Amino acid sequence: MAFDRVIVATMTPMWPLLDGEEKAAVVTEVVREVTRALAVAPSHIRLAVKSVSILLSLWIVLITVGASSPLARALRADKFYRFLQRWPGPVGSVVRVYRSMTLLAFYEQTPVAAKLLSARRAQNSRV
Repeated sequence: MAFDRVIVATMTPMWPLLDGEEKAAVVTEVVREVTRALAVAPSHIRLAVKSVSILLSLWIVLITVGASSPLARALRADKFYRFLQRWPGPVGSVVRVYRSMTLLAFYEQTPVAAKLLSARRAQNSRV
């Protein structure tokens, strides 16, 4: 879903260890996994997520228009998500669901896990 892509792409961590190609592939796979997980969720969750995600993605597009860099876009979106996450009701819940699913899917990606393990090995070898 196009709305999922906008939301998940802005929630995916800006991780400097991933190069441009890896980052694009990871974001694509994270969007696919989040979309797939939401598609098999119970109907009351799917309905809430779909209805809120349409507005949420439009808000994000409007907030990030004119940002000078991907980092600026990510910072604007993150500030907005933190604000919405405190809201009671479905909007805050949907933001928390997207954030949780995005982070879980991100850290499960093979390139991310491999770089985390290699960084950990390098850190342990220095000690």
